Formats: sequence, structure tokens, C-alpha cells
Amino acid sequence: MTHEDWIHYYMLARILSIVGLVSAGLLLILLTTATPGQAGALGILAVFVLLYTTILCMLTFVVWLLAKVANKLGSELGMFKKPYSVSLKKSYYYSSVIALAPVIIISLQSVGGVGLYELVMVVVFIALGCLYVSRRIA
Repeated sequence: MTHEDWIHYYMLARILSIVGLVSAGLLLILLTTATPGQAGALGILAVFVLLYTTILCMLTFVVWLLAKVANKLGSELGMFKKPYSVSLKKSYYYSSVIALAPVIIISLQSVGGVGLYELVMVVVFIALGCLYVSRRIA
């Protein structure tokens, strides 16, 4: 990795950490101080945006760590001929799609209900999103 790549990596990691902590703090404050009736439509939108941002930031690091572990285990067990590189940027791209799932499910629950059909449709949507991301970043 070049010096410039390290700078980009650490900058992205710092930004994700700071944004994740700030959005989690704001979400906690919003959820503990206001009811949905008091918050209104803008407050409910803020809850969904902050929830997505918090999940995105956490999930980016989880996906990155799981990919690193899978890469290490796969290369030790002989499943991979050569180790592949796992970047935080790629993890961020996948996490941006996967983080939509909980927000969509909570949204569906608030307007009706979540059954098996709705869950399958959310999984298909997320799978198609991940497929699109894999094709775009390849």
C-alpha cells in the first residue's frame, strides 16, 4: 500500500468513526427527548436518517473485519490460491446497501406489518443492490 492509500484509508476510518458516534448520539438524544407526536414528520425523518447513518458506520467496520477474517481463514485452509485485498472503501459500498435493510423493515412495520413476503422482498432488494455494487466496483 502506498502512502497515499494509507492516508485515504485512515481518513475514511476516522470519518466513519466520528460520523457514526455523532449520529448515534443524536439518535439517542432524539429518541429519549421527544415522542413521535412531538417530533413531527421532520423528527421521524431525522430518526430514519440517523438510524441509517449509525448502522452504516458500524456495519462498514463489521463487514471489513469479517472479510479480513474470511480471507485469512480461507488462505490458511487452502480455499484461496492467493489472498484477495479487502478495502474499507469496498466494505463501505456494500454496507451502504445492507444498512438499508433494517430501516426498510422498521418502515414497513410502522405502516402495516412485516410478514414473510415482505422479508423476502427486502432480502431480494438487498441482494440485487449488492450485486449491482459488485459489478460497479469490479
